Amino acid sequence: MTNSSEANSGSLSQRIREAGIIAIFRKLPAHAIPALAEALLDAGIFAIELTVESEGAYEAIRSLRQRYGSDLLIGAGTLMTPNQLAQAVDAGANFLLSPHLDKALLEAAKAHGMPMIPGVVTPTEVVQATAAGADILKLFPAAPLGCAYLKDLLGPFSGRSFIPTGGITAENAGDFIRAGAIAVGMGSSLGTAKEIENHDWPAIQQRVRTALDGVRSARV
Repeated sequence: MTNSSEANSGSLSQRIREAGIIAIFRKLPAHAIPALAEALLDAGIFAIELTVESEGAYEAIRSLRQRYGSDLLIGAGTLMTPNQLAQAVDAGANFLLSPHLDKALLEAAKAHGMPMIPGVVTPTEVVQATAAGADILKLFPAAPLGCAYLKDLLGPFSGRSFIPTGGITAENAGDFIRAGAIAVGMGSSLGTAKEIENHDWPAIQQRVRTALDGVRSARV
């Protein structure tokens, strides 16, 4: 299963922009993933990144794809090797992400007909990633760099699509959108390990709605 036609329909960037937030599932227990995905969807999030070092990551991607189809945009994250990338594609991921820039991974993604979002920090990496075919870039780690860094980066690189990730919270998500991001990636700030373990979905959903409100108001 490649989902290549959906991934390459030219709508990925637009769908991510509409989502506003990509919820990051990192190293979560496999049993918690289905209920968390359901809670996030109910709260208004329809794009997630499931990192492949998570327990049962590929099986979880496959299960979520079968359950939600095109209603849930699923990214496979923290990809480090072509083998991981191939497994993510086979499991049904819509798009692929890495925390770094690796041209070999971008080439492998291209061979599978899948979009990949590499992590970048410097202007040189932005140029190299774009030249290698990346249409969307992950600014990582974003919080230590700050919103002003993203805004300045978009000076010479106007029109590039950035997703700041790393240290994004409900309080600063809107600031990064105002600085020019198409969306933000948020992980533990949406829900603590204790909340997830205790299935405290109302607390997580309230935080999600606050973050989404911040993103939407930043676009007004």
